[in-house]
Amino acid sequence: MKHSKISGYDMYPLTRVLVNVWEIGRSPEYWKNPEDFSPERFKDSSTDYVGDQNFEYLPFGGGTWGFPGLNMGIVLVELVLANVVYAFDWLPEGMNKEDISMEESSGLVIHKKIPLELVPIKYVYDWEKSN
Repeated sequence: MKHSKISGYDMYPLTRVLVNVWEIGRSPEYWKNPEDFSPERFKDSSTDYVGDQNFEYLPFGGGTWGFPGLNMGIVLVELVLANVVYAFDWLPEGMNKEDISMEESSGLVIHKKIPLELVPIKYVYDWEKSN
């Protein structure tokens, strides 16, 4: 919009500034072990992955120019999860859905009183029995 100086450099109106996102994402100044693939580094972050004005996820964009595939990514994760749930019988041998305890423990967050332990067993559809 107007002439400015940034870190001693003259920035004239309509100058295009490119941010080296690759370098920021691998800078030891900002990241511990920046060369390691470690998605866990975002685990306890207070930043929402949508990243409206938080640019921790800058490689995927932010603000108005956020990652255009975000919604498609969410849908694909749900689709894969639905297929995994559909493709397996999850109750251990001899257990019925009536055997699952729905009791809750008290606290700030509701948890199951008795943890649910599932065992994935490949579901095979018998076409001969269905006809």
